[in-house]
Amino acid sequence: MSKQRRKRGVILTSEGLQKLKDARRESEYRDNFGERYTYEKISEITYLDINTIKRVLKCQEGVDKRTLERFFIGFNLELTSEDITKPNLHKRQDLGGAICVSNFYGRTTELIQLEQWLLQDRCRLVTILGIGGVGKTALSIKLINQIGDKFDCVIWRSLKDAPPIEKFITDLLQFLSKKQLTKAELPHCTSDKITRLIGYLRSSRCLVVLDNLESLLCSNAPAGICRQGYEKYSELFRRLGETDHQSCLLLTSREKPSSVAALEGEKLPVKTFKLNGLREQEGQKILKIKGLDSSELELNQLVQQCSGNASALKIVATTIQDVFAGNVAEFLSKEMIVFGDIYKLLDEQFERLSILEQEVVYWLAINRKPISFSQLREKMGLAVSKLNLIEGLESLSRRSIIESQQSYFKLQSIIMEYILCRFAKTEDTMVLQKAETT
Repeated sequence: MSKQRRKRGVILTSEGLQKLKDARRESEYRDNFGERYTYEKISEITYLDINTIKRVLKCQEGVDKRTLERFFIGFNLELTSEDITKPNLHKRQDLGGAICVSNFYGRTTELIQLEQWLLQDRCRLVTILGIGGVGKTALSIKLINQIGDKFDCVIWRSLKDAPPIEKFITDLLQFLSKKQLTKAELPHCTSDKITRLIGYLRSSRCLVVLDNLESLLCSNAPAGICRQGYEKYSELFRRLGETDHQSCLLLTSREKPSSVAALEGEKLPVKTFKLNGLREQEGQKILKIKGLDSSELELNQLVQQCSGNASALKIVATTIQDVFAGNVAEFLSKEMIVFGDIYKLLDEQFERLSILEQEVVYWLAINRKPISFSQLREKMGLAVSKLNLIEGLESLSRRSIIESQQSYFKLQSIIMEYILCRFAKTEDTMVLQKAETT
């Protein structure tokens, strides 16, 4: 009877558990001199017995919803529907190192589209593409929280440290085989390991999420080409995109891999979702939770100048609090949105561009307004061939650096300001004078 009751109970989601951990840590700093609470102390706070507390924190066995409500009330929290889920002993998740997304705003339309691709359309490979700091990682984790229970297993991995493919696939195979594969049973060559991986993805419905894919790609070269020593990742993406299986590989990247670009299409099971900045109302929520209290007009101006980039908004809000005592109007009067960590964030992406791409974005920034292909080529000098310019613009588009509309090209506001700021640092006045006279 007890086991049946536990199976009918609920457990905390990763969001709910993180919310509880954060509140507990805050309480420890405030009321316990920063020392961690013992189970006995948590029992005093929540009026729950120690065994129940351990079950709640393990998030494996279901407990009564009222138990979780009592736990949350003990730390001045309100339990919401996003904090709980039903346990399923047959499903497995490994989200090692994934960030907490308890403070997540908007993206309703984006989540609906991604959910349709993964669940209804059963896409085999989906890429979330966007500039650094726009919120790709948070969106991927929020998506896992919403639809992860629709898959037999979910695994999330960061590629930020560029793991060798041998190590990565071995890790993946061990997880999918429930660590039953021995070294002797593992195929020796990478292609055979990919074949074994596809076998698991056919037999079970799995969601594999790879974050920060751009770490595997070349700098100072056309977008989407794998670095030397990482070429086998291209084979992995190609085979998972074109081979029939019932799982999904979800990628997040600042650049579209060339192996993915060749496979995608409106009627094909390989898709790319270009993630833009937050809308004004969503961006305002980030600013307000950071403690900014200003008029809607001023907050909207901040969101627009940051192009809705979530990381940039957080950095700007902190600076306004620390340097300008929360005075948004005074900060806006300085007409300086690109500085410090925002500059570093955009610097990382700019340094990856080829020389031609850097020249293109300089001219787009100097021009400020949307410009046609022929106008851009004329300003750059006819020595730039049409073919090279087309390739440069395509590569910049795949890097989420430029936007195009009705055959006109432009930069986001925050990128434009960064380019002009960088341009000023280089003191390339000859180019500037030429731009102003054309």
